[in-house]
Amino acid sequence: MTASFIDRIVEVLQPLFFNWGYLIVFAGALLESIFITGWIAPGTSVILMGSFYAAQGELNLLLVWCISICAGLIGDNVGYFMGRKVGQGVVEKYGDRKRIKRGMELSGRYFSRYGGVTVLFGRMVSGVDSFIPLTAGLNSMPYGKYMLYDVPGAMLWAGILAGLGYAFGNNWHTIDKIISALGWGLLGVMAVVAAVACLVYRRRKGRQAAAPREGAQDVAPEENDKQEP
Repeated sequence: MTASFIDRIVEVLQPLFFNWGYLIVFAGALLESIFITGWIAPGTSVILMGSFYAAQGELNLLLVWCISICAGLIGDNVGYFMGRKVGQGVVEKYGDRKRIKRGMELSGRYFSRYGGVTVLFGRMVSGVDSFIPLTAGLNSMPYGKYMLYDVPGAMLWAGILAGLGYAFGNNWHTIDKIISALGWGLLGVMAVVAAVACLVYRRRKGRQAAAPREGAQDVAPEENDKQEP
């Protein structure tokens, strides 16, 4: 249903590219980067099409790339500050609940270790790409560090799409499906890695908790032996 809805949007936008191409690219990239609209906005398709029209001489490829980067960064900043301001307020209000508290602990631990890499390559992961800025803000990732990874991530994302659209833009629909499939595949790999990391952490924590108990049991008989005449 979502795919057909996006296809209809693209069909409506396609004839408008000749007069409003840059604006359409900006709007599509912006809306795809905001977590509220990211799951329905055809940002990837729009950038591919804009690059295809650049190959036909209707648009400028460098401008398509730069506009996509700027729009993506603006959308990311919206998500980041929403997480920083609004999201943290919600967590403070309901953070005493066990599931929310546990989820925030795991999320914070993950972002402290892998936050930079996640922001850098997160745009390539379908389904969660627009939620990464929100999660980064929610976990109080320093803004300077966030932008240090987000800017090259946006450049890489826009560059790959612009290059593919310029070279193979006539088949933009097929490219869009391939990118989406690869993104979901990467999401699956990340989910497996996260699950394994979580299990390893729990085992280590369990061993650390058991170590003092074993030590206490070993010391107790020695103390008893010293007290006997």
